[in-house]
Amino acid sequence: MEERNKIVVGIDFGTAGIGYAYDFKNLTTQSIQLSKLHGQTADGKVPSEIILDNDLKDVLAFGADCNTYIYGHEKSEYEYFKNIKMNLYKKIYTIKSTNGKEANIELVISKLLTKISEKAIEQMKLSNVQFQRDDIKWVVTIPAIWDEKSKDIMINASIKAGLIGENDDKSLFLALEPEAAGIFYYKTYLNDKNYLCPHIREGNPYIICDIGAGTVDICTHRRIMNSNETFELIEEYPPIGGDYGGNKINEEFIKRLIVEIFGEEKVKNLQTNSEEIEEWIEFEKKIEEKKISGCENEPSNLTLDCYLFHDDSDTKTLDDYIDDYNKKKKLNYKYEIRKKKKWLLEFPSQIFYDIIKEISMNIFSKIEEIYKNVHTGYILLTGAGSKNHVIANYLYDFAQEKNIGIIIETPPFPEISILKGAVFFGFQRNIIRKRKAKYTLGVGVAEKWDDKYQGQGIKIYNELEKEYKCNNLFSKFITINQYINFDEVITHHYRAMDQNQPIRFYKTTKVNCTYKDEKDENGQLVIHKFGDVTFSIGEDFDVNDRRITIKMKLGGTYIDVCAIYEKTGKRL
Repeated sequence: MEERNKIVVGIDFGTAGIGYAYDFKNLTTQSIQLSKLHGQTADGKVPSEIILDNDLKDVLAFGADCNTYIYGHEKSEYEYFKNIKMNLYKKIYTIKSTNGKEANIELVISKLLTKISEKAIEQMKLSNVQFQRDDIKWVVTIPAIWDEKSKDIMINASIKAGLIGENDDKSLFLALEPEAAGIFYYKTYLNDKNYLCPHIREGNPYIICDIGAGTVDICTHRRIMNSNETFELIEEYPPIGGDYGGNKINEEFIKRLIVEIFGEEKVKNLQTNSEEIEEWIEFEKKIEEKKISGCENEPSNLTLDCYLFHDDSDTKTLDDYIDDYNKKKKLNYKYEIRKKKKWLLEFPSQIFYDIIKEISMNIFSKIEEIYKNVHTGYILLTGAGSKNHVIANYLYDFAQEKNIGIIIETPPFPEISILKGAVFFGFQRNIIRKRKAKYTLGVGVAEKWDDKYQGQGIKIYNELEKEYKCNNLFSKFITINQYINFDEVITHHYRAMDQNQPIRFYKTTKVNCTYKDEKDENGQLVIHKFGDVTFSIGEDFDVNDRRITIKMKLGGTYIDVCAIYEKTGKRL
C-alpha cells in the first residue's frame, strides 16, 4: 500500500496576528509555504480577531475582514472579539465582545482556529500533492510562559475546531514560540550551512528572546552533536518572561498620557461603548503608528488626532483639557503637551522611549536571571517587536552598567521565524532533546498514618481500608531544575479508593515538600495545585485489587497524564 504524504501545518496564534505555514515533507526553509490570506501583512498573518453572530455560532468575519464587516453592519447585529490570547496569560477564561457579551474563551479560540485551518487546507488543495485531512500534523504556537490550564484550553479548542479527533494525541502539537524561532534559526543557519549565527554553531548556551505583541518569552538552549552526527538542542534554563510585549507600550501610553489628559471615565467609555468602538480602534492604530514613527527617529514631537474625545454635550475644548493637565503637571507629569490645531495634540516622543526603557528593564531582569545561572552572553531577538532597535539598545546599556558582556542580534526574518519554526518542529519534535524542570511536580496522596506526621499531617479514618491515613501528603514526580528527556515517562503506583479516582497535581519551587498544604514563614502556601483529573474505572473496580499506575509524560511542551487499572490493563 502506497504511503500517503505527511504534511505539517504550523499555526502561529499571536496576540496581534494569526497565520499559517505548511510543508509537504521537504524540510527546507524554501519549501515551507506561507499563508495567503486576504489583507495579510508581510509576515503572513492577519489580525487575531473574529466576529460571530449574536448566538456565538456562526463566524461572520475574521482577520482583516473584520474591519470591512463592522463598517457595513449595525453593532447590535454581531459580537466582535479582539485581544483574545492575553486572557489566557492572565488566567481569565472568558472574554467579552465589544458589545459586552461574555463568551467562553475556548469557544472563541476554536472558531478562529476553524477558519484559519479551513484556509490552510484550501491553499494546500491548490498544490499537485494528493492528501487527506488525517495526513496532517497540526502545530499550534503558544507562549513559553503559559500555565498547563491555558495549554489544555488550546488543545481543547483545537479539538472543537476539528483539527484533530478527541482521542487523537498524535496529530496535534503545541510549540513554544521562542523555541520555534530558535529551531528556525538552528535549521536555517546550521543545516543550510549558512553560519550567520556563529554562537549557535559553536555549541555555547544562547538565549532566544521572543518579543511579541502580548508577551515576551525567553528560552535558553545549547546545541549538541550526537554520535550519529545529528544536531539536537538542550534547554539550559526553564522558559521565563512576562507581559512586556508591544501592546504594553501602547497601553502604558494611553494610561500615562491620554487618561491623564481626558480622564479615565471618558477613555473607558470609548473603549467599551459599542457605538464608538470603530473610532477607538482607529485611535489605537494611530497610537501604534506614532510609536513606530517615534522609535525610528531621534526623539521629537509627534501629533495625534484626538477628535474622538470631542463631545457635543461637553463644552470643554482641547485647550481646556490641556490647561487642566498642565495645572497637574507641575506636581506629577514631565511631558510638555500643546494643541497643534483644533483637536490635534502635540506631545514628545520621549514618552515612548521612557515606557520602552521600563519595559526593557523588565526584559533585562529576566535575562540577568538566566545569566546568573547559565553563563551566556549571546541573545537572539525574534518576534515582531525585535525590530524595535530601542529595546536592543536599552538591553545593551543595562548590561554595560552591570559589566555583563552580551552580544544582541536580530537575525533576518524575525517576523516569520516562529511560523516556519513551528513547521520544522512538527517534523522533528524531539529536536529539543532535554528540558529543565521549572517546578517540582507531584500529586496529592493519602498514606497509612505514622506518628511522624503529627503536627502538619491531617489524620482521617479510611472506612475502606479500616485504618487511619495521613490525607495531605505530597508524592513527588520530578524535581525542580532536573533534566527531563524528550517524552520521558515517570511512573508511580497508587491504590484507587473508588470507581472514580481523582488525582490532583501540584507544583512547587521547593526541592522537597512533605505536605501538599505546606506554608512558608509568612503563612503563604509554597505548593499549588495546577490541575486535576478523575480516572473512571467503572464496573471493573474491585475493592480487593485497587492498584492503578499513573504515567506522567514530561519533556515535551505540555504534560500528558494517563492511568492504567492494573487488574484489567484498562487505560483510564
